[in-house]
Amino acid sequence: MLLVQKMYIKDLLWVLLVLSMGISIVFSIIGLIDKIDDFMPYNPPAALLFQYALLSIPKYIHYLLPMAILLSSLFIFSQAIRRREIVVIKATGGKMKRILTPFVIIGIMLTLLGFILGEIIVPVTSKKIHTITNKITGKGKGFAFKEGTLYMRGKDGSIVRIALYLPDKNISKGVSIFKFDVDGLKQRIDADIAEWEDNIWKLKKVTIFDMLSGKTNTIPQMDYTAIESQKIFQEDVWKVEEMTLLALMKYKNRLTEAGFKNIKLTVDISSRLSYPLINMFMLLLGISLSIGGAHQRIFKGISFLTSHSYGGIISAGLGLLISLIYWLGYSLFLSLGYAGSIPPVIAPWFVPTIFSVISAYLYSQIPE
Repeated sequence: MLLVQKMYIKDLLWVLLVLSMGISIVFSIIGLIDKIDDFMPYNPPAALLFQYALLSIPKYIHYLLPMAILLSSLFIFSQAIRRREIVVIKATGGKMKRILTPFVIIGIMLTLLGFILGEIIVPVTSKKIHTITNKITGKGKGFAFKEGTLYMRGKDGSIVRIALYLPDKNISKGVSIFKFDVDGLKQRIDADIAEWEDNIWKLKKVTIFDMLSGKTNTIPQMDYTAIESQKIFQEDVWKVEEMTLLALMKYKNRLTEAGFKNIKLTVDISSRLSYPLINMFMLLLGISLSIGGAHQRIFKGISFLTSHSYGGIISAGLGLLISLIYWLGYSLFLSLGYAGSIPPVIAPWFVPTIFSVISAYLYSQIPE
């Protein structure tokens, strides 16, 4: 590897580390401040508040990594242009594509990093944040939720198992309620479906097993007040960010087998794959806009501005603008996917694909 390549890689990774960590720390502090009014009535210890802010950092790094990559590449290579280093490299016979090859590899590694953050680190830290929140507020309900199956303790002390919870429909399928006394299990209630109606769970197609008498009774419907409200389910149970891609896919398959179609879940699964992909192309885009090529025709004057004394400020502004356009477009198409206006599997791929094509084209046009 050439000395100049090592220098640019070192500078890029250093700036990327400082930017991503710095901005993420600021956002985590802002997030804690936003929650502080909810926490202060419970007089939380400072250690828990510190853990809450610390565990929030990986989530913000995951979301902000594309912007940090774009800003870092714009800054490093616009400074190289300003110092005439690129001119010197070309004058000595250096081939730009060869010089930039390691950065393509780095882009692929950053894409893998984004995927690892979203699939391994963020779900773990999100669960811990949820636990800390419940510990501070004392609102933990003792739920256990895995791939759509929910286990919980009812208000009357019973054990409740819900085979399949549908958060978007407020419906629970395969409900089993186990009631105990001092001698052990005294009654089991099975229901095909439980629907949240009139602020109460209504069990339908109910079978009641009386363990003491050995009798079985079947009724079409009964009200049951001992199961927590659907609001608690939504707030404390169903959190997509706490589930891995594999868990989401298994849950989606269970919904499909049960005859339910969850559009939002399909969009979320697809977005888990599409979002990290942009990391590599943001790096290529930043390099292309800094060094030159086709962008001189598309974005007239950018090279001139980034090569003069205010190049760092212009690069930062340009990076923020492009990141804002990306996030707005990405969020818009996610919303269209959630609404079913466009195919949910395709919705998260529109904006990343457009940016990827533009980035690859501009990179190919970098003059040797």
